[in-house]
Amino acid sequence: MIIEAIPARPEPTMSDAHPLDPFFTPRSVAVIGASSRTSSVGYAVFRNLLFGSIAGTRREDGFPGPVHAVNPKGGELLGQPVHRDLASIGAPCDLIVVAIPPAFIPDLIDESARHGVRAAILITAGFSEMGAEGHALQEEVARRARAQGIRLVGPNCLGILRPASGLNASFAAAAPPAGGIGLLSQSGALITGIISLARQEQFGLSAAISLGDKADVADQEMLDFLAADDRTKAIALYVEAARSPRAFFEALRAAAAKKPVVAIKGGATAAGARAATSHTGSLAGSASAYAAAFAQAGVIQAQTVEELISWSRALALQPPAAGDRIAIITNAGGPGVLAADAAFRAGLRLAELSPATHAALDAVLPSVWSRQNPVDIIGDAGPERYAAALDILGAAPEVDGVVLIMTVQAMTDPGATAEAIARAHANPAWTMPIVCSFIGLIGTDLGRYLDERGVPELDTPEPAVRAMAALVARGRFERRTRTAPWDASALPAPDLERAARLVAEAQRAGQRNLDLARARDVLAAAGLRYNESGTAEDGDEAAALAERLGYPVVVKLISPDVLHKSDVGGVVLGVIDSDGVREACDRIRASVARHQPGAVITGFTVEQQVSGTEIIVGTSRDGDFGTLLMVGMGGVFVEVYKDVTFRLAPIVREDAQAMIEGIVAQPLLDGARGRPRLDRGELAEVLMRISDLVTAVPSIEELDVNPLVITERGLVAIDARVIATAASGQ
Repeated sequence: MIIEAIPARPEPTMSDAHPLDPFFTPRSVAVIGASSRTSSVGYAVFRNLLFGSIAGTRREDGFPGPVHAVNPKGGELLGQPVHRDLASIGAPCDLIVVAIPPAFIPDLIDESARHGVRAAILITAGFSEMGAEGHALQEEVARRARAQGIRLVGPNCLGILRPASGLNASFAAAAPPAGGIGLLSQSGALITGIISLARQEQFGLSAAISLGDKADVADQEMLDFLAADDRTKAIALYVEAARSPRAFFEALRAAAAKKPVVAIKGGATAAGARAATSHTGSLAGSASAYAAAFAQAGVIQAQTVEELISWSRALALQPPAAGDRIAIITNAGGPGVLAADAAFRAGLRLAELSPATHAALDAVLPSVWSRQNPVDIIGDAGPERYAAALDILGAAPEVDGVVLIMTVQAMTDPGATAEAIARAHANPAWTMPIVCSFIGLIGTDLGRYLDERGVPELDTPEPAVRAMAALVARGRFERRTRTAPWDASALPAPDLERAARLVAEAQRAGQRNLDLARARDVLAAAGLRYNESGTAEDGDEAAALAERLGYPVVVKLISPDVLHKSDVGGVVLGVIDSDGVREACDRIRASVARHQPGAVITGFTVEQQVSGTEIIVGTSRDGDFGTLLMVGMGGVFVEVYKDVTFRLAPIVREDAQAMIEGIVAQPLLDGARGRPRLDRGELAEVLMRISDLVTAVPSIEELDVNPLVITERGLVAIDARVIATAASGQ
């Protein structure tokens, strides 16, 4: 197979189209701490810049501009003179890569400013990751750099690679092929692993960026650079913790609006754990906050490195899918079945082939072809048969994307088949995405051949199908349309000023956990509809109230000391007469005394009993992103089933609709087994009102509306919990 030659790289120029261009298009580079010791970082960085990789020997494979070595010892290194300091170079230097002990770097920054340095990559470790002393030194370096107008990447980072221009300003062992994936990672070691995969699988990167301790340049600025970069077609992101989470979120949203972004969150299980009082708070955490930020921004979240890479490869090469109906072409039944299973798990549909498509396939395939989707074109399929099936399915209006599988058999010709696929894909009539899997050909030139021609080739069928699912998700995001407003006249008009006054009154009264009556008033002021209810001080008042409301009723505890009423026996359902109401009040008093002795009981709420499907709406405060909004299946088992979705407040109507669509138990919302059917527009309106409430009243730390019941007359709030910050001076 013939592989096209890589064109010669132009001489470096400084375009300054973006503030971070000095890191990627410098005219000259100096390595501070270049060393003849082959095991040193300074040696590795200098060699990478000169020759493109540690094993490289040709100068034309490295950075095409001047590369200077700087070391007080002077001498010669790899055939290049070693300058004792920056002044000895005798010319300005746009970018420096620093591999000297931390204590010398502050003075180096001052010296760099006098010699035209505009950007510095600090490879050196020993800063904020080392504790308070290291953090103080890092702050000093950053302060001096800001004062001198020098931008910093690092410290404690791998460096930056720009494969298409030969810039390998890192100590990675090798450089990846050039391509369309912009890789941004908090972990330098992960970058080196992905570079190894890229070389083995022959896919390309537009950039590989290790940020390290983020003394200056942070995730959001690099996201902005990659979003504006013509070479980058998709962004792959590994993040553990953003330095400025809200700015990071806004940068994610801006980047995803321009091109696909795939992200994986490290530390998702342990980070962010905290004591929480509401249901929402106990379900929220670092992982939930980042997942909400990703979903809200239009970022596709991966769970594994394999997904991060395979999805980014597909998104960098292929157009988004117009729908979720896929066709599978295979020359073997088993892999086709596995691909179909993977499609179901990924939420994709197998396209129902039309009679016209069946007839067209009958004309070109053996009579024993599968006659259904997956389209099994039989084990002896050659390039012509694959090409014919592709031409037909690529033009079928009932198909939105094709997953093509080839297993190597005695009769197959993988190279010619790859060429046939590339020709079909290059046809101007071909518009839908395609992902291939040539099983058993890992690391061969076939993957590179197809990738260079815009077709991602993955090792096995399941990753290929999941990559197609990423293309479907991107298409769904790009097709999103503004949701029409819902007629809110059936709900009470919001009065957020009154809600703020009610919370402030509770704070002055020493209540952080608002009693039930106050909590209901706050949510009613936000514009939620409640069932008929009232409060009573004792059993006799409660019985009289129940007579006015009508039976059956629910009797609930009112206590500022009890967070979850059901946990202490503070809720009695299905009360049908006045004696039952008095008995319920007595039972609640006795139960609270057993489960939480000393808890103050201020009274009882008596409510009309409402039946229907229970959901929950709530908010909690995340230490990084601020207020999180949650919706999901509610009731007492919300923390068991955890069928909930999150977004960052404030939200817009499209966010609310996406949250509702993220609930797994959609059949219950749609009225399964005779249940009332959810009006999704009404629930979206409720979510927006809760978002408006917590935005307007920031002293609300957490709240739950649980349950919010789907009834025949719409959504009815039954119970509420509002937790506010302590008033000043308490």
